[in-house]
Amino acid sequence: MKYVVGIVLAVVLVSGMALASTINIQSIGKIEGTSFSSPDGGHISIVPRDTVDSIPDIRAALGSPGRNIAVRGDTVVVISGPPSGDAANIFNGVVAYYSFDGGHTFEAHPLSTAQVRRIYPGVEWPESWAHDGPLFFWHEAPREGGVYQPSKVFVAWDLAWPSGVFNVVELPNSQDWDAWLPSADASGDTIIVCAANVLTTFLSFIWRSYDGGTTWDADTFITQGAVGGWHDTPIPRIGHNGYVAVITDWDVPEYGWDAYTPFFLESMDGGQTWIDTINLWDASGWTPYDSAGSWWYVYNFILDNNDKPHIAWKFGAGSFEFGDCWHFYPASGSPGNWSDWNMQLMVGNGDGSTVATQPWIGYDPVNDMLVYTYLAYFINGSDTLPDIGIYASTDGGATWTDAGIWGSDSMYEEANEIPSILPSSGTHTRLHSIFIDNDNPTQLFHAGPYGVSVYEATPTQVSGLTINLPTLTSRTLPISFALSRRGKVDISLFDVSGRRVLNLYNGVLNAGSHSINAPVERLSSGTYFIHVITEEGETVEKVEIIK
Repeated sequence: MKYVVGIVLAVVLVSGMALASTINIQSIGKIEGTSFSSPDGGHISIVPRDTVDSIPDIRAALGSPGRNIAVRGDTVVVISGPPSGDAANIFNGVVAYYSFDGGHTFEAHPLSTAQVRRIYPGVEWPESWAHDGPLFFWHEAPREGGVYQPSKVFVAWDLAWPSGVFNVVELPNSQDWDAWLPSADASGDTIIVCAANVLTTFLSFIWRSYDGGTTWDADTFITQGAVGGWHDTPIPRIGHNGYVAVITDWDVPEYGWDAYTPFFLESMDGGQTWIDTINLWDASGWTPYDSAGSWWYVYNFILDNNDKPHIAWKFGAGSFEFGDCWHFYPASGSPGNWSDWNMQLMVGNGDGSTVATQPWIGYDPVNDMLVYTYLAYFINGSDTLPDIGIYASTDGGATWTDAGIWGSDSMYEEANEIPSILPSSGTHTRLHSIFIDNDNPTQLFHAGPYGVSVYEATPTQVSGLTINLPTLTSRTLPISFALSRRGKVDISLFDVSGRRVLNLYNGVLNAGSHSINAPVERLSSGTYFIHVITEEGETVEKVEIIK
């Protein structure tokens, strides 16, 4: 056996990557210096950890305003539903999946065992709230005789995180209201959940708990002015000192068509009363193109460290799917008094033509970084399927860096989602994603983590980390590396499909030089990648094994 070793730079610059000719980026200033750790150079590959589980339908992720993934450090939490084998009620309950190795392996913990047709699950992991682990939420909509039965909404949390023993709460009135599509947030003892009736009344609802989920009150959600009957699901975000903000999608017939229009609402008393109902189109001075509208799974948002809202939204011209992807944010003001709203075109032609869809926005509160992802058609060699595009900003969205894409020749990366709160590793923001291959929607993939950083200089390697591949033997692959300070290290070997074939080390090492021997005698010929993750960054080395 012999090895041909090829070096891949630890930091790969992708800000100048060409997009497909049909994608026209407008109205966003660019800054240099976003970097990703990439196994194959300029194309940011999807390197999925183990697939999370088999799923019966793409709507296990697509269609929900609630995010299916939450991350803290190396702990990744995913919510989904396994298949039941029943053609009418395809989900066999709801399952929480825990990973404690960055998403390499997952363990399953059932939240519900009810067989239902739709679940639309979500998970948030607030920075600080009454419980240690994540907050899970979903609805259960069974179907009998081809007709949906009234849906219930549930929230749950791990009673002794991470034991997998849950407190599951059915929200009051949810079945009477036939509530779908829940979204939620929590902070301290406050939990706020929103959902909508999407089949008959088209109303939205809100549930509030101020004692960590022990007791709840429930209301029909606010409707004002010329807003019509249709409500898409509101998404709540809880800030500081009782501040709560909500975005939602309401029908405004005065535009002359079914204009599903973005609205922003604020509360200073924990979501009990609302002081503002802002039409974001009007507030930003935008004149909608004829037939412009959106849909419930093409908008979401976060609050930054100063409780400023950053909102991702897709609008299409007569299309619920592909269109333009935008970023809303106020340039000035404060909670309860935001002003000078910007409507920033991120991806598209500005006319609603079918360019991009499914925008998601996440926030790293440590590095004060926004990350914006979306789905669009790119041309990358033989890959002409939709991929996941990525932007990053460290100045509150005033300027963005094009951080390249995640993509795979063999996959149509549908329903990409990123966590609301992005984890950090030193000055590195670690980006995780959940997606489904639309051409084969039976697996839920977890991709990442990749490190995103924006900097003034352009380094050529990860600081304090080197890999040296010395003389090789036929049975082991010696790997030497150095650390500038004590910290956690994960070293794994991946094949070209992104499957981890060997975990070589996962633990804490002191500063200084280290070496390990990778047992490679049983590996077949081909290309492999040594992926090293430290608290200071990541690097990748490519190894060709030829027998």
